[in-house]
Amino acid sequence: MNTLSGKFSIEVAGKEYPCHLSMNAFRLLCEKENISFVEMEKYLNDKPLTAVPKVLYYGMLNHCYFGGTDIKKLPKFDFFSAHILDDAANLEKYVTLVGKAFAGEAEPAEGDEGNK
Repeated sequence: MNTLSGKFSIEVAGKEYPCHLSMNAFRLLCEKENISFVEMEKYLNDKPLTAVPKVLYYGMLNHCYFGGTDIKKLPKFDFFSAHILDDAANLEKYVTLVGKAFAGEAEPAEGDEGNK
């Protein structure tokens, strides 16, 4: 059972992208951004305007890797980040979802009994 997992969609410029926050998404972020997993909470608190879009983006990337989807269909990070940070209500929603996934409190996605 993987308690550190969250699945949800992210809207960017009118298009929906699936996001899968799991240990692999955090592994990708840690490797690519040169952050240890132990430093993750500090990273999220110290640099939220950078960290939250990065976590979400690596969650979208993880979904692609997990499902075999072409990563070239994802928007460029700076485009994605600009849209995420421009909508305060959605940003707050995503911050909550990231926090729940990081804390292992994510609700299982519909039909995702493996996360219960």
